[in-house]
Amino acid sequence: MDPRASSTVGIIVNPHAGKDIRRLTSGASQTPDATKIGILRRVAAGALEQGADRLVMSSDSHRLAERAVAGLGGSIEYVEGPRTGSHLDTIACAETMWKQDVGTVVALGGDGTCRDVATGWPDVPLIAISTGTNNVFPAAIDGTAAGVAAALVATGSVQLDEVSARSKRVSIHIDDPSKSSVVHEEALVEAALISTTFVGARAVTDPSSVRWVVACLADPASTGLSGVAGRLHPIGRGDDAGVLIRLGSGGRRLRVPLAPGTFATLDVASVEPLPMATPIELGGRGVIAYDGERTSPVADDATVTVSIERSGPQVIDVRTVMATAAADHRFDVATDDQASSASTTTATRTDSDGD
Repeated sequence: MDPRASSTVGIIVNPHAGKDIRRLTSGASQTPDATKIGILRRVAAGALEQGADRLVMSSDSHRLAERAVAGLGGSIEYVEGPRTGSHLDTIACAETMWKQDVGTVVALGGDGTCRDVATGWPDVPLIAISTGTNNVFPAAIDGTAAGVAAALVATGSVQLDEVSARSKRVSIHIDDPSKSSVVHEEALVEAALISTTFVGARAVTDPSSVRWVVACLADPASTGLSGVAGRLHPIGRGDDAGVLIRLGSGGRRLRVPLAPGTFATLDVASVEPLPMATPIELGGRGVIAYDGERTSPVADDATVTVSIERSGPQVIDVRTVMATAAADHRFDVATDDQASSASTTTATRTDSDGD
């Protein structure tokens, strides 16, 4: 491992998170650049304050990172993706940080951004701050606390395995005979089949187009496809299980917010609990959406195999990190008497060595 890893914190921001088409079709609020810049600065300041001697930050065409840390001291480097203006930039930045042995990563975005980070670095030690539209996986965390916690773990002051938990994923294999290929994808919250023939703007906005949903996190308080599953069969982060929801007539009818502030009625054909690591074959023509974003077209004769696996990022619990550090007096500053005593002890040792 790179010797710099023990004191390096990575920071990734998605400049497009919180700005997609759902602002035009629903009541979703926007997350402006100024808000992201403020969070980024607090994360960077917190990490440097707590002993990180190197920050590695994602750079983008909006120059959010550079604007956020202007005038802030410390060793700060920037990682540039391929500048595609898409999710591929986030994937590339995460992969680069992985190769550079960064100690911890703080990511700003929604479910889709977290998925992209985990695609680039599958078991990334992650603190995810919500700045997206669908925010089931990330949490509303103060940037300052996130930066301090990231540095405490990156420097080894707090042990990662004591303050983190491996998250679940929805693992998807698409076997398409017409293309003689097998596609392997992952989702951190849910995967869904959408009955459309094109990817388009990626966001899922038409409730009648949803055919099935497989979720490893199903929160009844959330908005989007995870909320659909959550209102039928709640699944928590620590539950070793998932759920399959098939949409169609013959079962329950459900009222859900598929997008912020916008409600729809869905017909539910069945609700099927899914044990961990138990593959199930699903079919249907359309496009598979991962964590709310349409990505993979599926042909009529393709086979989709889905399973719930605990193979996702190592999600760091910021509150646990801070409580552990406080119990270990990691935030204490030496008094004048202690500093004087330490200085005297050092001088005595130096004289003794000279003798």
